[in-house]
Amino acid sequence: MSATLHNVVRIGLALFIASAGILHFVNPRPYVEHLPAVVPVRDELVALTGAVEIVFAACLVGPRRWRRPAGLALAAYLVLVFPANIYAAVSQVPIDGVPTGWVRWARLPFQLPLIAAALWSTTGRR
Repeated sequence: MSATLHNVVRIGLALFIASAGILHFVNPRPYVEHLPAVVPVRDELVALTGAVEIVFAACLVGPRRWRRPAGLALAAYLVLVFPANIYAAVSQVPIDGVPTGWVRWARLPFQLPLIAAALWSTTGRR
């Protein structure tokens, strides 16, 4: 049962991360707007992070030997991109498709379950 749940969470996380990665290319504007204007090459950074997310997703569903390193790297990545979400909440800068106000603050805690899923779903089977 636990192995099945690990797989469901891991594959669901891969689908979520792949979708986010693809959106970095399909609709990059909101991702660019999450970054302060002082950050150089914002468009290129968004494209790079989109590609990284697609690679993470592929590794999560790829060969078993890639899954644990991908889970650890994805968790670290989610921690590293968290300041962009904090910036969006604190600054309340206009972001296409993201409401201002309390919604931006309410989004912040959802990063924790993603990090937990990346770590938990890629552990060895129990």
